[in-house]
Amino acid sequence: MSTSELSNALNPYANQPRPRPEIAAYSTEPVPVAQQQHHYVPHRSELELAVSEPLATAPVVIRPKQPTSGSVQAVQELLRIVAVTRESQEIERKRRLAWEQEQEAKFTQRQAEMERQMFELRQEISKLRSASLHPASTSGLLTPQYSNSPALAVQRPPQLASPVSPISHSSSYSHPMFLQGSSTQPIQSHLAPHDQQQQQFEQSTPVVEPTFPSVTPAPSPHLSYAHSSQPHETLASSANLRKRPSSQLTSDEEEGGNSSDSSLSNHGRPIRRRSGHDKRCLTIHHALRAHILRLMGLETDKNLPDSHKEGVPIGPHDPVRFVWDKTAKQSAHNFRMKARVLADIKSHRKQYKHVPDKDFGKKTLDTAFDQTFVTFRQKFKAQRDIVFAEANKRREDAKAQKARHLSRRKTKLSNRAEARMKNPQFEHVIFDGALQLECMSSDESDFGDEVGSSIRSSGILRTRGCLWRSKRLVTFFGILDDEERTEASSKPKRGGKRERLSGPPKDGFHLPPEGVASWMISRRWVKASHARFPDFPDTLMRLVQDPPGFDWDHFDFLGEESEDSADESQTYNNHGLQQNSVVHHTSTSSLNFALI
Repeated sequence: MSTSELSNALNPYANQPRPRPEIAAYSTEPVPVAQQQHHYVPHRSELELAVSEPLATAPVVIRPKQPTSGSVQAVQELLRIVAVTRESQEIERKRRLAWEQEQEAKFTQRQAEMERQMFELRQEISKLRSASLHPASTSGLLTPQYSNSPALAVQRPPQLASPVSPISHSSSYSHPMFLQGSSTQPIQSHLAPHDQQQQQFEQSTPVVEPTFPSVTPAPSPHLSYAHSSQPHETLASSANLRKRPSSQLTSDEEEGGNSSDSSLSNHGRPIRRRSGHDKRCLTIHHALRAHILRLMGLETDKNLPDSHKEGVPIGPHDPVRFVWDKTAKQSAHNFRMKARVLADIKSHRKQYKHVPDKDFGKKTLDTAFDQTFVTFRQKFKAQRDIVFAEANKRREDAKAQKARHLSRRKTKLSNRAEARMKNPQFEHVIFDGALQLECMSSDESDFGDEVGSSIRSSGILRTRGCLWRSKRLVTFFGILDDEERTEASSKPKRGGKRERLSGPPKDGFHLPPEGVASWMISRRWVKASHARFPDFPDTLMRLVQDPPGFDWDHFDFLGEESEDSADESQTYNNHGLQQNSVVHHTSTSSLNFALI
C-alpha cells in the first residue's frame, strides 16, 4: 500500500518506527558504482500539486484601431470647410478695408472740391457786391475828364454832369466807371500800388452805401464826346479782339506755332491747318510756289509776266523769269532758273519750318519743282489764251464735280455702315458685299440744263442708281436709310439733308463690283446683258461670291425674289430714258432715298 504525505499526516501511526531486517555483510568490498549525476529537480508534493496555481495569462497587446475611409473623408471635408471659411473671411476683410479707404478718399476729395467752390463763390460774390455798390449809384451821372498828358499819369476825379443827386467822394481811389454804349466791363483807372491794396481790402470787407435813384441828366458836351468817340473805339477794339485778322500772322505767333507744330511733327503727327485762313507752308509744293513768286517779284499768280526770250541773260540779282513755252528740260534758260530756285530755297529753308527736312532732298525737290512749273505754265496759258482758259475751267469743274459726287457717296456709305451695325438682323457676312463704294448711287446737282434751271437753283439732288441692283438690295438700302434718318431726327438739326428725286439710271454699261452676292443682282438685268454679251455669265461668275450658311426661306425682311424685281429705273432704259417725265419725290420716301 502506497503512502503519501497526506495519508501520513492523517494517520497517527505513520511515524512509528518499524523493525527492519538485518542485511548480511559481504566479505568482499563493494565496488563503487559510478552513478550518473542528476540535475536538481525541485520536488513537487501532492499538496502543492493539489493547490491549483493560477494560469499564466499572456500579456494583452492593444493594437491601434485602424480608422475607416469614411471618417478620414469627413475630417478632410471639415478641414477644407474651415480653410475656405477662413480665406473668405480674410478676403472680405481686405475688401471692406479697401472700400473704407476708397470712401474716405472720395469724401476727402469731395470736401476739398466743395471748399474750393465755396472759396471761388465767395470771391465772385465779393467782386459782384463791390461792383454793384460803387458803379451802380454813379452810372450815367459821372463824366470822366482826362488830362492832356500822353501817359495819363494824373487823372481827375469824376465830376457830376448834372447836380441831381450829390454823391460824396470819400474813398481815396477812383471807382471803375461805366460809359453809355460801352461794354459791360468797367474802365479801370490807373491805380497806384497802395490804392490797389486798399481796393482789395475794401473788396474783402464790403461797405454798405446808400443807393440813389437812377436819374438821366441833361446832355452835356462832355457826355457827347464820351458817347461819340469812346463807344466806337470800344466796339472796334472788342471786334478786333473777337475777330482775328486772317491776312497775316505776327512773327511771335508764327514762331510759337512753328515750335508747337515742329514738336508735333517730331512725334510723327501730321500738321494740319488751323482754319481756311491759315497760310502757312506745310508742304514742299506750297513752299516752292511761294518761293518762286518771291524770286519773280510777285505777290500772287493772278498776273504772270510774259515769257522770257531764250538766250537773253539774267543777272544774279534780277527777278527770275521763265520761258513758258518750254519745260525745264527743253530750255537751257529754264534749267538755270530751276537750279537758282532750288539753291535759294535750300539756303532759306529756315523760313519753312513746317516742311519736313526730308522733303529738301535733291530728288524730292526736282520732282516738286517740275510739278509746280507745270501748274505755272497752265496758269500762264489760261491768262493769255481764252480757249485754253475755257478748257482748263471745264477740266477744273469736272474735277470738282467728281470730287463732290465721290464725297457724297462716301458719306452715304459711312451712314449706312453705321446703321447696319445697329441692326442685328443684318450682321451676317452675306450683307458685307452690299456696303461697297461702287454699290452706292450718285447724287447729282448739275442737271439744270437738262430738266430746268429751277430744280438746280432749288438745291434738289437727283439720284441715279445702277441697273444691276436688285429689288432686295434697294430695299436693304431703304431700311438702312430709314434707320439713319430716324436717329438723325432725334439730334439737333444742322442744315439737314437736301431733297432727292429719283432720276434715270447711270449712263453706260456698269458691272457690279467684286465681292457682291447673287441676291444683289437683278435677274432681268442678267438676262438683258447675256443677250448682248455671250460671255457675260463667265465674267459675272468671277465677281459674285455667295457665303454659305444663310437661309433666305426664313428671312423675309427684304421681300421675295422674282423675275420682275429689277430696279424701277429699268423702265427708263426700256422707254428711251424719257427725262422730261421725271416725277419729283420728296426725301420722305425710303424707296426713293434708297436709290442713292
